[in-house]
Amino acid sequence: MSLPAYSPRAKAPPLLRLTLSGQGALAAPRYAWHFLASRPEPERDRERFDALPADIREQVREQVGKAFAGETGRVELSLHDTTYILSSEKELVRFPFRPVPGHWFGLDDAGRDVLARILYGLRTSLSFGLILVVCSLSIGTALGSLQGYLGGWVDVTGQRLVEIWSALPFLYIVILMGSIYGPGFWLMIFCYALFNWIGISYYMRAEMLRLRRQPFVEAARCLGLPGSRIVLKHLLPNAVAPLITFFPFSLVGAIGSLAALDYLGFGLPPPTPSLGQLLQQAQSQRWAWWLILYPSLALFVVMLLGVLVGEGVREAFDPKRQSRYE
Repeated sequence: MSLPAYSPRAKAPPLLRLTLSGQGALAAPRYAWHFLASRPEPERDRERFDALPADIREQVREQVGKAFAGETGRVELSLHDTTYILSSEKELVRFPFRPVPGHWFGLDDAGRDVLARILYGLRTSLSFGLILVVCSLSIGTALGSLQGYLGGWVDVTGQRLVEIWSALPFLYIVILMGSIYGPGFWLMIFCYALFNWIGISYYMRAEMLRLRRQPFVEAARCLGLPGSRIVLKHLLPNAVAPLITFFPFSLVGAIGSLAALDYLGFGLPPPTPSLGQLLQQAQSQRWAWWLILYPSLALFVVMLLGVLVGEGVREAFDPKRQSRYE
């Protein structure tokens, strides 16, 4: 048994890599096993280990126990007229740690399972995106409908105010609010909702400007219906196509924005699970390929599915889908 130099430890590592190689025989088979401190049997290639003679297996177990206890030594074994050198290598667990059985996506820098962090991070991202999109669509629909239906000075004044509001630096406001109140889930939703409604308000304003001159709206006015009833019962049902079409794309954008802010360090506070936080760990530890591959792949798949759903909804509500040009 030959072991590299080591420093005394208070607790033995849980995994030992044992190698049995032939000496002076190039064609001799090579044996390698992984032992855990709590089990006398190897984790891999157990069939070849069980095929060894009983005395050889006992010597191997004895040397494994000595290696976990911190004892050094060198052992030569004779098997099938071939002399083997029994050597061992301790595998120390340092975080982040590579994928292993039981942790198929590896461990992050705090020893947490990456798969569990990805699943909980997706739940957080989807919850954030759904709440944000619903709030943004509600605010944008209300303000855009008001401007488009009333028109005149209300429309002009509202557009100038929206342009001024959209010119405010979003990232600086997020940093300022986070430094004053502390980062949090609802604070992020509030900051995003302050600006995310602007885009949908333009579309709803344009739809209202187009629909308010339609004959069915003029007929409703002639019947004496109030403006609120005309907007809620007649205009909004006919202007719902932009809302349904932009919902998946807005959801994808919200998920990507949250991941970007978490990556920059301005997003959700630790230890909240987040895809961006895993990518931030990968930035500082680029050798940990599992922190780069799996969070990026999960983010890509979610955003791709959202875009595909959005394209399907857009085609379903496209009025020119059955048009023919001659």
